Amino acid sequence: MAAPVVEAPATMEWQHVSYDEEFAQTARIVGIRDFDTPSLEAVERRRSELWVIAFLAMCALAVGLVLLTLAGDHDSQAQHIARLPGFRLALLGATVGLAGYVLEKERHLRTLTRLLLEERVLSTALSNRLKELSTLCEVGKAVNSVLALEDVMSIVLSSALELLEAGVGSIMLRDDDKLEVFCERGNAAARGARVRIGEGVAGQVAARREPVLVSGRMTTAVDADGNSRAVPVESAVSVPLLNRGELLGVLNVNGTVQRPFTEYDLRALTLFADQASMAIANSRLYEAEREHVSHLMELDRLKSDFVATVSHELRTPLTSILGCARTLQRKEVPAQVAGEFLQMIERQGQHLLHLIEDILEMPHTSADEPLACRPLDVTALLEEVVRVQAVAGRRVSLYAAPGLIASTEPDSLQRVFTNLIDNAFNHGGGDVEVEAVPTTWQDAAAVEVTVLDRGPGIPVGEREAVFERFKRGQDVFSPGMGLGLHLVRSMVEAMGGRVGADDRPGGGAVFRVVLPAAGGAR
Repeated sequence: MAAPVVEAPATMEWQHVSYDEEFAQTARIVGIRDFDTPSLEAVERRRSELWVIAFLAMCALAVGLVLLTLAGDHDSQAQHIARLPGFRLALLGATVGLAGYVLEKERHLRTLTRLLLEERVLSTALSNRLKELSTLCEVGKAVNSVLALEDVMSIVLSSALELLEAGVGSIMLRDDDKLEVFCERGNAAARGARVRIGEGVAGQVAARREPVLVSGRMTTAVDADGNSRAVPVESAVSVPLLNRGELLGVLNVNGTVQRPFTEYDLRALTLFADQASMAIANSRLYEAEREHVSHLMELDRLKSDFVATVSHELRTPLTSILGCARTLQRKEVPAQVAGEFLQMIERQGQHLLHLIEDILEMPHTSADEPLACRPLDVTALLEEVVRVQAVAGRRVSLYAAPGLIASTEPDSLQRVFTNLIDNAFNHGGGDVEVEAVPTTWQDAAAVEVTVLDRGPGIPVGEREAVFERFKRGQDVFSPGMGLGLHLVRSMVEAMGGRVGADDRPGGGAVFRVVLPAAGGAR
């Protein structure tokens, strides 16, 4: 919808003009003497009196002339007087003098009317200007008292509606190439509605960065579902919210038949929008800083938790290793006891090695940084992992279809399966089963590997949380720092796959890893 565009107003300068002396002199001339401040009503009353007097005087002259003429028909002396040149000149002079008197008084009355109108216009303009300044001061105090963006927007919109004596309006904030209704009054259905920059009245205001006054037209509204509909607008004002050349959004205010907007309202709202834009920009900066501080505090908390967890977890195996070593230094230790101590030293050393590997691996695993994958025989890799577990004395049953080729990174995938098997033994107890079968994922060929245990399972509410850093489930005394499953998810997603947890029928937990096959889509 095309709408007349009004340029942003220049700074308005007001000059004080004194009318007291001119008022007094003009009022005395026209005969208004008893007054404090002449009013338009008094001037109109004096004008009416003047024209009544003039009318009566002219009627008296006309009646006198008629009577003298009629008398001249019967009285020779009256006829002689009527024919005298001086009498005619006197009569003409009286008429001209009366007309001049009336015109002079009328001129002064017009002057007084003009002065009064100018004073009234200036008084009205000054009153409106004071109202603007008062509203701007109130907005300034209000927005300085709060910094939350939602509160600032509510204050700005309420003040804009109060300034223009309106009841319906909205504030739309920019989101890339769109405008979204962030705050509204009188039109709850518009909350959250979005419109592209350049479309509709608000979109044109955002694109041109110029205010618009709309009167008696149909405009386009967008509801929260994104549907466009035509609505009648008797009067509306839309102004851009700009801060240091950056477009923040658009402020919209709708008028009514009883209160149509004018260019003066457009200028007033434009000046108001300058102040509102600074408040909104400061509020958004505050929100960004608050989020940044919150993020830093969360990082500090994670750092403290990490240091505390690492210190505790490393201390336990080191204490066992040192205790065994000191005991073995005694010559009277039996050979069988010495063998048990050496096995404990090896187990604790392996545990310590896993902890250190998890710590070193954690900063290098991220789904945002894909790994360099290549075709790999998953079945062969699983067989190698199971052999290593068997050397450590763990029983792992493997059921894998031959020739399962997936696109992976070998070292990372071996670490994934090792961590899953370690987690199954630590939390499940008993034997662990591993199955690998071909499947489809996202309409493409894939390989699915499941690791099953016979433990207590995982509650539904914790099946996603177990993949978070330092999450150790319900058994806080279980070994590890809660990094193993987090590393599993990070590495699997970095290889383009996914991993999830579920309950095993009959008891236990199931971890499923799906990897893209090295063959493309089916």
